[in-house]
Amino acid sequence: MQAIYCLHALLVGRSLGNERADQLAKDATQHGQPYSLIKLPKPHIKGLLRKSMLEEWQTSWKNGDIGRKVYNIMPSVSLRPTNWIREDVIFFSQHGPFPASLRRFHLSDSDYCSCGGIGTALHYATECIYTVSWHMRSQRQTSNKNG
Repeated sequence: MQAIYCLHALLVGRSLGNERADQLAKDATQHGQPYSLIKLPKPHIKGLLRKSMLEEWQTSWKNGDIGRKVYNIMPSVSLRPTNWIREDVIFFSQHGPFPASLRRFHLSDSDYCSCGGIGTALHYATECIYTVSWHMRSQRQTSNKNG
């Protein structure tokens, strides 16, 4: 069982972070029992651990309190990379060169745009007077313009 805990720690460490991997390795050394005499194929063990890791990750993602805007778009975790371009990641994660984001990370004293609005990605994409040519339009605005 100790070998399984250590393998699980290795897999989790690659996907969920070093703290979790360290905790699992510590648990294995303090509470683990010697690996039983039943020999299981390594691919089978890795498959079981991957399934367990994904279930734990999904539960953490579902019940978490951060990343909710991205969660609303991508509610399921996956080991496969998304096809998002850099700009999509910046826009939907709200982590970019926007005053509100910079302030949240204590890299700026103000979260205001130079036009006076709160400088979020959505502000720049929909209402800032300095980025009008880049504004996204709602379906209603588009149909009014064409009709």
